[in-house]
Amino acid sequence: MKYELHCHSVHSHGKKLYWEAPMKPEQIIKALKRKGFTGAAITDHDSVKAWPEAKRAAKKHGMVFIPSMEVSTAGGHLLAHGISEKIRSGMTVEETVDAVHDQGGIAVAPHPFDLKGEGMGMNFTKCDAAEVFNSLNLSRLENRIARNAIENSGVPAVVGSDAHCFGMLGRSVNHIDAQDMDAALKMIKKGAVRFETSYVPVPVVVSWARERMRLSYDGILEYMEKNYSPPKRRFAKFMLDRFVSSRSPLWDGLGYFSIGVSVLYSYLRMVTGI
Repeated sequence: MKYELHCHSVHSHGKKLYWEAPMKPEQIIKALKRKGFTGAAITDHDSVKAWPEAKRAAKKHGMVFIPSMEVSTAGGHLLAHGISEKIRSGMTVEETVDAVHDQGGIAVAPHPFDLKGEGMGMNFTKCDAAEVFNSLNLSRLENRIARNAIENSGVPAVVGSDAHCFGMLGRSVNHIDAQDMDAALKMIKKGAVRFETSYVPVPVVVSWARERMRLSYDGILEYMEKNYSPPKRRFAKFMLDRFVSSRSPLWDGLGYFSIGVSVLYSYLRMVTGI
């Protein structure tokens, strides 16, 4: 049975770009159902607002819904699965894991070696499981480090699509022999999970970035007004408007270039040990 254990809805919001995901909870459930999934955990950042709609949708479409969230701990992000109420952000990893366990849930370390610094690094060993593969870690380096570290630690492994749009859903599949949430969580803790993984294609990432900027447009302009000098503000607004409105291959090419540089940098680090 196929489970999506890491995806985001319209209730996930970022600090720099407010809108992170254009998907409504029911839309996520329906899309995963069409892809043949048995269950889903919507893991919004520090929010459980998706739960009511997702629960109704899961019941309607015959899916298993796992109440979850992605908690911002003092030591990096943490996925809380099978909880009954919101977990407070800002606590240490240890305090957050304890809070998850107090609610009968399990703690999973997502993208533990994320180059952006949003993972918890070796503190993943304090969790019940960890992501050995994340579909949005496009540089590849993060997943290679995670795989080596997790396999050597003996901590149970899962995989995460980290989906923020429909084109990202189901990229990383957890095959779990379980027909309900409790059984699924027990199998994860036992390490009885098989995987299918794939990276999010670059065109999907570029399209997602464009949609985020379109939805966050007013907030971006407000930030520019407060923080940019007039010349810089005019140039930045020009580039923003062109990117949001244009469908020119040039912009997709720039997306490929930026991701390609990241991938090249990662491989150089792996080869040279920098």
